[in-house]
Amino acid sequence: MLNIGEEIFISDYGAGYVKDIYDEESSNIECKYVNIYLLLDNMNFMIPINKIENYRVRKILNKSELEVILNIIGSNSDFIERNWNNRYRSNKKKIQNGNALEMCEVIRDLYYLQKKGMLPPGEVKILERVEGMVASEIMLAFGLNMEQALYKIRNLV
Repeated sequence: MLNIGEEIFISDYGAGYVKDIYDEESSNIECKYVNIYLLLDNMNFMIPINKIENYRVRKILNKSELEVILNIIGSNSDFIERNWNNRYRSNKKKIQNGNALEMCEVIRDLYYLQKKGMLPPGEVKILERVEGMVASEIMLAFGLNMEQALYKIRNLV
């Protein structure tokens, strides 16, 4: 169960915190909602509590866990799929999974392609999104703003 003020990460959306939990009645049906403020998109996200399991929600990682995982970005990749379409699908799955380690692998691989001048426009958008998602978690764990969090990520390369 989520509590007000709890810092969480939602796959596909990034990090945020539980702003409120409240009951709402509509058409004589009472439903409990969780209001989550998402840092990346600067928006409130309302989820019915009985549907929360449909979203991949996890607690944010602490500083030491994030430091270890962020080192993946500066490491060398074992394998980068050459076929753009297969790579795109694989990266989307890793991001939708919400696993911080896999998201950092996506950032590492896309940075490599960007450095080599081989990053297609569709993957530029994926890179921006996954950078923002990881940065939102860094913001909460380290108490930084978005620019500082993005600098921390980009400085690892």
